[in-house]
Amino acid sequence: MKISTKVRYGIKALKYIVEESRENKLVRIKEISEAENISIQYLEQILFKLKNEKIIEGKRGPSGGYKMMINPKDITLHDLYRILDEDEKVIDCNESLSKKEFCEEKGCDSGCIWGQLDAAMTKILVNTTLEDLVKNQQLIGD
Repeated sequence: MKISTKVRYGIKALKYIVEESRENKLVRIKEISEAENISIQYLEQILFKLKNEKIIEGKRGPSGGYKMMINPKDITLHDLYRILDEDEKVIDCNESLSKKEFCEEKGCDSGCIWGQLDAAMTKILVNTTLEDLVKNQQLIGD
Protein backbone atom coordinates (compact mmCIF):
# COMPACT_ATOMS: atom_id res chain seq x y z
CA MET A 1 0.00 0.00 0.00
CA LYS A 2 1.23 3.44 -0.77
CA ILE A 3 -0.02 6.84 0.13
CA SER A 4 2.73 9.10 -1.13
CA THR A 5 4.33 11.83 0.93
CA LYS A 6 2.92 14.36 -1.53
CA VAL A 7 -0.64 13.14 -0.83
CA ARG A 8 -0.14 13.00 2.94
CA TYR A 9 1.44 16.46 3.07
CA GLY A 10 -1.18 17.88 0.69
CA ILE A 11 -4.00 16.66 2.92
CA LYS A 12 -2.22 17.98 6.02
CA ALA A 13 -1.73 21.38 4.36
CA LEU A 14 -5.36 21.59 3.26
CA LYS A 15 -6.58 20.54 6.69
CA TYR A 16 -4.48 23.34 8.18
CA ILE A 17 -5.80 25.88 5.67
CA VAL A 18 -9.40 24.86 6.45
CA GLU A 19 -8.84 25.15 10.19
CA GLU A 20 -6.94 28.44 10.08
CA SER A 21 -8.93 30.32 7.45
CA ARG A 22 -12.32 30.21 9.11
CA GLU A 23 -12.68 34.03 9.24
CA ASN A 24 -11.55 34.53 5.61
CA LYS A 25 -7.98 34.82 6.82
CA LEU A 26 -5.33 33.92 4.27
CA VAL A 27 -2.84 31.32 5.47
CA ARG A 28 0.82 31.94 4.62
CA ILE A 29 2.98 29.15 3.26
CA LYS A 30 5.59 29.69 5.99
CA GLU A 31 2.90 29.21 8.64
CA ILE A 32 1.78 25.92 7.06
CA SER A 33 5.40 24.80 6.69
CA GLU A 34 6.23 25.43 10.34
CA ALA A 35 2.98 24.02 11.75
CA GLU A 36 3.03 20.85 9.66
CA ASN A 37 6.81 20.37 9.42
CA ILE A 38 6.89 20.42 5.61
CA SER A 39 9.68 22.14 3.68
CA ILE A 40 8.56 25.31 1.91
CA GLN A 41 9.98 24.09 -1.41
CA TYR A 42 8.02 20.82 -1.27
CA LEU A 43 4.91 22.60 -0.04
CA GLU A 44 5.12 25.03 -3.00
CA GLN A 45 4.94 22.08 -5.43
CA ILE A 46 1.92 20.63 -3.63
CA LEU A 47 0.07 23.94 -3.35
CA PHE A 48 0.79 24.68 -7.03
CA LYS A 49 -1.05 21.49 -8.04
CA LEU A 50 -3.97 22.28 -5.74
CA LYS A 51 -4.13 25.84 -7.05
CA ASN A 52 -4.17 24.63 -10.68
CA GLU A 53 -7.13 22.39 -9.82
CA LYS A 54 -8.95 25.35 -8.23
CA ILE A 55 -9.00 23.71 -4.80
CA ILE A 56 -7.21 26.68 -3.24
CA GLU A 57 -6.51 30.26 -4.22
CA GLY A 58 -3.23 32.01 -3.61
CA LYS A 59 -2.56 35.70 -3.23
CA ARG A 60 0.94 37.15 -3.39
CA GLY A 61 2.37 39.98 -1.36
CA PRO A 62 2.72 41.02 2.28
CA SER A 63 -0.92 40.28 3.04
CA GLY A 64 -0.96 37.20 0.82
CA GLY A 65 -1.51 33.56 1.52
CA TYR A 66 -3.86 30.71 0.65
CA LYS A 67 -7.54 30.04 1.18
CA MET A 68 -9.95 27.33 0.12
CA MET A 69 -11.82 27.82 -3.14
CA ILE A 70 -13.98 24.76 -2.66
CA ASN A 71 -16.07 23.81 0.33
CA PRO A 72 -14.29 21.03 2.30
CA LYS A 73 -17.49 18.96 2.24
CA ASP A 74 -17.37 18.99 -1.58
CA ILE A 75 -13.96 17.38 -2.01
CA THR A 76 -13.12 13.81 -1.10
CA LEU A 77 -9.78 12.40 -0.05
CA HIS A 78 -9.91 10.35 -3.24
CA ASP A 79 -10.19 13.56 -5.30
CA LEU A 80 -7.08 14.86 -3.53
CA TYR A 81 -5.29 11.54 -4.03
CA ARG A 82 -5.96 11.70 -7.79
CA ILE A 83 -4.77 15.31 -7.98
CA LEU A 84 -1.56 14.78 -6.02
CA ASP A 85 -0.54 11.26 -7.09
CA GLU A 86 0.21 10.15 -10.62
CA ASP A 87 -1.04 6.60 -10.02
CA GLU A 88 -4.79 5.91 -10.08
CA LYS A 89 -4.53 2.82 -7.87
CA VAL A 90 -4.11 3.27 -4.14
CA ILE A 91 -2.83 -0.29 -3.78
CA ASP A 92 -1.08 -1.90 -6.73
CA CYS A 93 -0.83 -5.67 -6.98
CA ASN A 94 2.62 -5.27 -8.54
CA GLU A 95 3.96 -3.77 -5.32
CA SER A 96 4.51 -7.22 -3.78
CA LEU A 97 8.08 -8.44 -4.07
CA SER A 98 7.29 -11.67 -5.89
CA LYS A 99 4.53 -10.10 -8.04
CA LYS A 100 2.90 -13.54 -8.40
CA GLU A 101 2.45 -14.08 -4.68
CA PHE A 102 -1.27 -13.27 -4.69
CA CYS A 103 -2.13 -12.35 -8.28
CA GLU A 104 -2.13 -14.13 -11.59
CA GLU A 105 0.20 -12.84 -14.28
CA LYS A 106 -2.69 -11.46 -16.35
CA GLY A 107 -3.27 -8.70 -13.85
CA CYS A 108 -4.95 -7.55 -10.72
CA ASP A 109 -8.71 -8.09 -10.63
CA SER A 110 -11.44 -8.47 -8.03
CA GLY A 111 -10.23 -11.99 -7.21
CA CYS A 112 -6.78 -10.74 -6.27
CA ILE A 113 -6.23 -9.75 -2.63
CA TRP A 114 -4.45 -6.57 -3.73
CA GLY A 115 -7.35 -5.69 -6.03
CA GLN A 116 -9.79 -6.19 -3.16
CA LEU A 117 -7.65 -4.05 -0.86
CA ASP A 118 -7.43 -1.32 -3.52
CA ALA A 119 -11.23 -1.34 -3.94
CA ALA A 120 -11.78 -1.15 -0.15
CA MET A 121 -9.23 1.64 0.35
CA THR A 122 -10.57 3.58 -2.63
CA LYS A 123 -14.11 3.29 -1.23
CA ILE A 124 -12.95 4.76 2.09
CA LEU A 125 -11.21 7.65 0.31
CA VAL A 126 -14.25 8.29 -1.92
CA ASN A 127 -16.59 8.32 1.08
CA THR A 128 -14.43 10.63 3.22
CA THR A 129 -14.48 14.36 2.60
CA LEU A 130 -11.91 16.90 3.71
CA GLU A 131 -14.58 18.22 6.08
CA ASP A 132 -14.98 14.73 7.62
CA LEU A 133 -11.23 14.57 8.20
CA VAL A 134 -11.12 18.01 9.84
CA LYS A 135 -14.09 17.19 12.10
CA ASN A 136 -12.60 13.80 13.03
CA GLN A 137 -9.25 15.38 13.94
CA GLN A 138 -11.01 17.97 16.11
CA LEU A 139 -12.89 15.21 17.93
CA ILE A 140 -9.74 13.25 18.77
CA GLY A 141 -7.72 16.35 19.58
CA ASP A 142 -5.10 16.23 16.82
